[in-house]
Amino acid sequence: MNGNVLQRNISKVFPNKATATVVEILFLFLMGVMAMLIHAKLRIPMHLPGKNGLLFMMIVVSATASSRFSFGASITCLGSATLLMFANLGFDDPFMPIVYILLGVFMDLLFGLAKTISTNVFVIALASGLSWMFIPLIRSGVSLLTGFPYQSLLGGIFYPLFTHFIFGILGGLIGAGLVFWASKSHK
Repeated sequence: MNGNVLQRNISKVFPNKATATVVEILFLFLMGVMAMLIHAKLRIPMHLPGKNGLLFMMIVVSATASSRFSFGASITCLGSATLLMFANLGFDDPFMPIVYILLGVFMDLLFGLAKTISTNVFVIALASGLSWMFIPLIRSGVSLLTGFPYQSLLGGIFYPLFTHFIFGILGGLIGAGLVFWASKSHK
């Protein structure tokens, strides 16, 4: 009635752009905390390295894909790493926070590359699988430099690489598929 255009986005809820940015960063950070809490609670000894990548990557990919930031995975994995530094979750790996921070940076690089190639869910899932596969590579480097023994690497690196890739790609496929489905159903 007054001639003003109606706002049709989140700016109705958060009229200040800085507030919206802080809320989105906090959302990504808390999604990383939640992903790590689930990872810590679902540690079942199945001798499948990387099995928690299914849920972890689903949460991180869905949070990152729904974010407008190009560094969303880094913020999300920073939430996971922060929880690891300040809470005793029963993990015996002292390098785990560093691994997850590096994972977030690597994911952002691969997701940026994947988005320039295609917005296809399968390309995002492939980037997720390659990102999650980065964990045994980091761990083997840490093991070579420090001598820290990783149980999953005692039988070699190829099996952990394969299982991390499979669980990462499945988690990424579910996460990207959920965001794609939600965006299509709300249009």
